[in-house]
Amino acid sequence: MSTSGIIFSNLSDTTLSRLTSDRTVAAIPFGCRYRLVDFALSNMVNSDITDISIVANYNYRSLTEHIGSGKDWDLARRDGGIKTISPYQCAHSADAPMYSHRLEAILSMSEHIFGMKSDVVVLSDCDNILNIDLNAVISVHRANGADLTVVTAPCTPSYSAKLPQMMLKTNEDGKVIDIVKSTHQTASHPERSLNIFVVDTVYLQQIIEIAKAHNYRSMTDDILMKDTESSNFYSYCYRGFVAPVGTFIDYYESSIRIATDPDARLSLLGRRERPIYTRVHNSAPSLYKGKGKVTNSMIADDCVIMGEVENSILFRGVKVGRGAVVKNSILFGNCIIGENSSVNCIVADKSVTISDSCHLSGHDTLPFYVSKGKHV
Repeated sequence: MSTSGIIFSNLSDTTLSRLTSDRTVAAIPFGCRYRLVDFALSNMVNSDITDISIVANYNYRSLTEHIGSGKDWDLARRDGGIKTISPYQCAHSADAPMYSHRLEAILSMSEHIFGMKSDVVVLSDCDNILNIDLNAVISVHRANGADLTVVTAPCTPSYSAKLPQMMLKTNEDGKVIDIVKSTHQTASHPERSLNIFVVDTVYLQQIIEIAKAHNYRSMTDDILMKDTESSNFYSYCYRGFVAPVGTFIDYYESSIRIATDPDARLSLLGRRERPIYTRVHNSAPSLYKGKGKVTNSMIADDCVIMGEVENSILFRGVKVGRGAVVKNSILFGNCIIGENSSVNCIVADKSVTISDSCHLSGHDTLPFYVSKGKHV
């Protein structure tokens, strides 16, 4: 029995628009040295899935540069390996719009899916960060004889999301009997989808045929939520740590939590049996000079710290000047914080420069974003 993987690279681009002006969602930096796609890729590779397709819509130059040949994930292979698939268009559909839903993306690569030789396909978005054993999900999927298995997470009564989520009701066997969209947990629908699906290849091909016949566009609305109780869908409830990154606020909160919560960081990045792989850079170690001080933070290679950094994430090549203070902030690669400056609750994109004696602050409920290459 063989398994293929499909990763959707940009299905949250509208809700993460501040970070996707010149990159796709999958290429957004996370955790001081990773990209969002690294987690979906690593989950698959660690589960022996080595035939992986990444569906890209637009702004995917940085994604393809990051992935390269796939050798950092051991995916530079003659058979299988990793490939980037852009939406197919032909002469009679040249004006067709780019996809904005998962099902539209699947339809755009239907030729590729009908050519698959695997028995099962794992579909994954990039808007939830977790370290999961997909082999366990696939085993449950096969044991249940399911057509489709949804990976879910339990929700507490206090759960609240910024956007409507797919909430599931299951019976004692894990069979899905109802699906709704909601921003809150309800007693009758206590699990939320993590946008990871295990589906039989034959059933996925049937979905494509049904969608074409009925002009369906949404996997959730047109497939999963129609006649759910009579379908053969099951749930796999994952109870480990999950960092949602579907909106800008989610991204900020999840990043700061990874920096400041050792248990969350260990659960996500400290699993020796399931490491998270990323592109390897040959960079110099970070340098701490003078009164440089770091607390509860994640610092990448090639940084120079001469000021104070607290509860923050610094990517490669960041410079923090003398007397500068960085708190509760995320600084992408090659940012410069001038001498005697301070930043608080800031997300600074690549190559941002904050001048000397400049003070910039957002709030933990409304972080301030500085776009790529800006000089403040």
